[in-house]
Amino acid sequence: MIRMLEELDELDAKMRALASHLRQLREENQRLRRQLAASQSELVTLNERVAAATRRLDMLIEELPGEMRGNGH
Repeated sequence: MIRMLEELDELDAKMRALASHLRQLREENQRLRRQLAASQSELVTLNERVAAATRRLDMLIEELPGEMRGNGH
């Protein structure tokens, strides 16, 4: 009987540790999801800025005299 109670106590301790670990993993997962969303948002912003800069450069290149544009234009 005593051995069974000890085993139950041991099992209880393991279950509590598992539940604690699960909570930590869930919190970490939520933190990583927020971080990923922020990174994706930043990537969209940076891509928009690059596209805008490319458009501005293209406009400036078009304003150059033909002989200064190079062979590609």
